[in-house]
Amino acid sequence: MTQRPRLRALLIAAAVALVGGIAPAARAEDPAPAPAWRTFFDVDGKPLPFKTDAELLEFLRTAEPISETHLSGGINFPRKVVLEKDGIKADAVFRDVNEDKDKPTFGGGRNEIGFTDSYIYEPAAYELGLMLGLDNVPPATLRKLHYKSGSIQIFIEHAKDEKKLIEEHIELPKDQMWMKQVQMMNFFDALIYNVDRNRGNILITKDWRLWMIDHTRTFRKLPTLQEPVTIHQCERGVYQKLKALDEKEVRERMKPYLSSFEIDGLIARRKLLLDLIDKLIAEKGEDQVLYDFTFVPAAPAAAPAATKPGA
Repeated sequence: MTQRPRLRALLIAAAVALVGGIAPAARAEDPAPAPAWRTFFDVDGKPLPFKTDAELLEFLRTAEPISETHLSGGINFPRKVVLEKDGIKADAVFRDVNEDKDKPTFGGGRNEIGFTDSYIYEPAAYELGLMLGLDNVPPATLRKLHYKSGSIQIFIEHAKDEKKLIEEHIELPKDQMWMKQVQMMNFFDALIYNVDRNRGNILITKDWRLWMIDHTRTFRKLPTLQEPVTIHQCERGVYQKLKALDEKEVRERMKPYLSSFEIDGLIARRKLLLDLIDKLIAEKGEDQVLYDFTFVPAAPAAAPAATKPGA
């Protein structure tokens, strides 16, 4: 199999190098202050002082790395980095994987032509999540570490992945709060064509909040939906934002991360998802398909195990 670097990623790396390893400043339209439950924590378990995602992203881009270790469980060897700036210390995850292969083999012998695994999709997933009103894709941006281009993402403290929870025999909750989060994850994965949602990249905190991480194998060029049978419902606000997305804006905001062909695939999947939801509404009624979701933290307890996506 041949393996080659992504030209787009190399161009981005060159641009980042020109400004001293710091990505462009956050946009003026970055989101308003996050809800209280979406607080991120420092290395001592105290809430970080940042009032907006823009402030957090600036910290991720510019803070000094003072130590790092390899995270266990990841096949691409992401690194957990302690960042420090102005007396603030926080954990972050640095990914620098950047591979293209013609026919990689996955478990079960499945092959994917045009396979790509790249850090560039991590901030792309976060950016698209913002456009849809999803606030459980941790903030991520581009930066250099040890002269190597990659993505940096805030680390979710006090969380465990699904694999760990299963090992601890912690059962899945069956309430609507949890099931609605799973449906939102399935919907997002279909839109970004995520071929790698597994037990290691679903994080769950003790208040039962589901966080979506590790999106290096997403944004395929394919104009089709992956496993549409897993989608039965959709959060009303996400559906409305997807419906209102302006193609020109999508292309502009995704341009730093995706090729034009990848954006074409994203636009095509958007239409297919809207068609699917509209068909379900016509068959079952809007009240059975669309739902409103506001996360309400549960009392601290052992974190629940996630369902297998699509279950």
